[in-house]
Parts: sequence; C-alpha cells; structure tokens
Amino acid sequence: MPAHVDGTREEILAILRRRERVGVEDLAAELGLAGATVRRHLDVLQRDNYVSVTQVRGQTGRPRHLFSLTEAGADLFPHHYVRLTQRLLGEIVGLDAAETAGRSGGDIAALVFEKMADRIATEYAPRVSGDTLEARVRSVVRLVAEEGIDFEVVTHDGAVRLLGRGCPCTRLTGGKPGTCDHDRRMLSQILEVDVQPIPAAEIPHDFHSGYLVTAP
Repeated sequence: MPAHVDGTREEILAILRRRERVGVEDLAAELGLAGATVRRHLDVLQRDNYVSVTQVRGQTGRPRHLFSLTEAGADLFPHHYVRLTQRLLGEIVGLDAAETAGRSGGDIAALVFEKMADRIATEYAPRVSGDTLEARVRSVVRLVAEEGIDFEVVTHDGAVRLLGRGCPCTRLTGGKPGTCDHDRRMLSQILEVDVQPIPAAEIPHDFHSGYLVTAP
C-alpha cells in the first residue's frame, strides 16, 4: 500500500475488496467508527481514485450512496499471478507420459492443481508456528498469502473456520464459487489436521469458500 493509504483507509479498501458495493453505515458498523469519520476517509480515497460511488434509489427516502473499489484501488493489493503461473508451468512440465495417458484435459488440469497443492503444503508445513490451533491456522493464512491465496480466520464457540476469497484453480479457469478440494487438501496437509468444507449456506456472500478446521 502507498504510505498515504494505511490504518482505517486500508481497512476500508480491504472491505471493499471483499464486497461489491458497501454503504457508509455498513462500513461504519464493521469498523466500529462513526459514519462521519468513515465519510472523511472515503473522501480521501475518492480523491485519489481508489474508490468510486454510485447512487441507488430505494422506494422511499433519499438515494443511498454505495462505494466500490476502482481498478486503481484493486491494484493496491498484491498480485501473485506470475508466481502462480510459474508453479503451474513447473507442474505441467514435470508430468510424464504415464500420468497423462488416457486422461482428458480436465483430468490433467485437476492433476496439476493437486500436485501444486501438495508441493505448496510440503514447502510451507515446516514454517507453520503457534502453540494453539487458532495460532497455527493464522500462521498458515500469512504463509499462503505469499502465493496469493487469500483466507480469513473466523472463530466462534471454539470452532476455527477459514473463509477463502478464491482458490488458484477457479481464478485461472473461471470456475464457479464453491469449496475447492485442492485448497482443502493443501490446508489439511500443512496443518496436519482434519479440514472439511462447510455448507454453502454458511459461507458469507462475499467469500468464495469455507472450511472447518478440527484439532486432532
């Protein structure tokens, strides 16, 4: 992030990155700030062309202003497509004739992503830190962010959940939102615990996938 985009403004951009359009009231509630304070930060972000605003008319009352991320705002977040592409090319080149014989294009793609998930897990597992399950999960989130794999940790009543904003295979293939077995496999191997998809109805609309992490 540029030096002038930090603190609250960085949090606002992160929320807008997850959600298509958000009103001041929703931002204020999520940030725990007064609406007037949020508006001042939004004014700065609009001035710098990181945020745009549209008016939405309801059935009654004044129009509601909804804010969204501009292309310039999205570019503030790190992109790891080059690294991801290099990984995929490496796995493809490493395939031998026996692994591809008789397989369809979709089968080969699934195999490549499976191999990539295994390789990422092998590389990052020794780097996981933390004395509790939650701490280890948060450590993994920080590590896989280096690959552009974006998760958020949510804890409730002792349960640890990971909410994802899109796995590599869906971003590259245009797949529909939903849990990804490659991500689940990778997370389970890194953490060495059971990781299971959560029901689609329990995944917030601004996330792509969700997983429940269970201690052994």
